[in-house]
Amino acid sequence: MNVGELERRSGIGRHALRYYEKLGLIVAHRRTNNYRSYSEQTVADLQFIQTAQSMGFSLAAIGDILAAKRGNTIDCAQGAALIAEKMAEIQAKIIALQAAYASLDTERKKLEASAIAKGLMLPHLSVRGAVSRQ
Repeated sequence: MNVGELERRSGIGRHALRYYEKLGLIVAHRRTNNYRSYSEQTVADLQFIQTAQSMGFSLAAIGDILAAKRGNTIDCAQGAALIAEKMAEIQAKIIALQAAYASLDTERKKLEASAIAKGLMLPHLSVRGAVSRQ
């Protein structure tokens, strides 16, 4: 398939596709007219790239994973360890964000109490996306 069809099927723009090709994440075959041609595997690779990015993997890490998959040099245990490592990173970020949220909430409450004590009107503010704390 040509780059236009790949764009339509993947939802990824041609500049990003060329960048991914430059990084070795996807492979384009050259036709005799020097146009790029992509296989069905490229569509699958792009879906993997998007999924892995949404999980927090860097393009460099995704490149390593794709290279290992293509070379059949990654096994299930390595894959599980890689995912467990990413889960630990995400959990650490969650903990840090929860601590920051709690600090901000404490400071907000102090400021609101001070404003009320001084007879100031508080603007009606809602805490969007409030995280329930258990």
